[in-house]
Amino acid sequence: MSPSLPRLFAALVVLLLAPTAARAEGPCDTWVSPALAEGPVPFGFQAADVATGRRACPRTEVGLGVQGQAIIETQNLYGAITATGLVSGSLAVRPDLELFATLEVPRFQYVQNASLTGSRLTLGQLTLGGTWLALSRGAFALAPSARLQLPTSFASPRTRTLGGEVGAAVLYRPTERFDVHGYAGVDADLGLGTAALPRAGVLLNVGTEYAFFSHFAAVLDANVRFGRRAGLDSVAPALGLRFRAGEHFGAEVGAALPVLGAERSLVSGGLKLTWRL
Repeated sequence: MSPSLPRLFAALVVLLLAPTAARAEGPCDTWVSPALAEGPVPFGFQAADVATGRRACPRTEVGLGVQGQAIIETQNLYGAITATGLVSGSLAVRPDLELFATLEVPRFQYVQNASLTGSRLTLGQLTLGGTWLALSRGAFALAPSARLQLPTSFASPRTRTLGGEVGAAVLYRPTERFDVHGYAGVDADLGLGTAALPRAGVLLNVGTEYAFFSHFAAVLDANVRFGRRAGLDSVAPALGLRFRAGEHFGAEVGAALPVLGAERSLVSGGLKLTWRL
């Protein structure tokens, strides 16, 4: 009986460590530089980070950024420019679980409609969410996620917006310098305090990222969104340039340009600085 106990203990240790070993061989551990950003370009057409996709790999980091959008409709004598500051952070609670948040602060909008103009500086939307790395095998990873959009914005004096999003990110990284990523998600929101009907949309994203050096990578995404404004909301390619300085600091500049669909924005773009812990 006694000799069998060490063997039994060894077998239990192997069983307990097997998932950890499998995860260590996954794509989240092979990226060329931890400070380089991963996943889709994070600048979209909704509030905060809603409908921008999500990376598959959990990270612990803090970020500061700015984002801008422009709507110019000369035929309707209408124009709007929106600029927001973005404060974001994520915490890898476990190697397979991440909690994240993004806050628009401040949010500035300038609107001109015919001969009327107006501007507003307010607090924007807050989103809270989580990602679970459900599968990590070889070069492939699958990570479902969910986020809640809280009614913190004062952009409209009589309306608060409550919403949420569920989706899943996929990652295929055959080498440490190259990956193909994707995301599919459904989001919905409701204006509180008005008679507005709920709105929902679907985002499909596919993209690729290549690190030319350990200090520089480029990402190119294709985004298709439908259901929120029309049958086809937008087909919007997005480009991002990503940099790192040292072991922890990273920067990203990117933009998304809708080329088809009912989306009113001409462009959405921004700059994001991150410190990975």
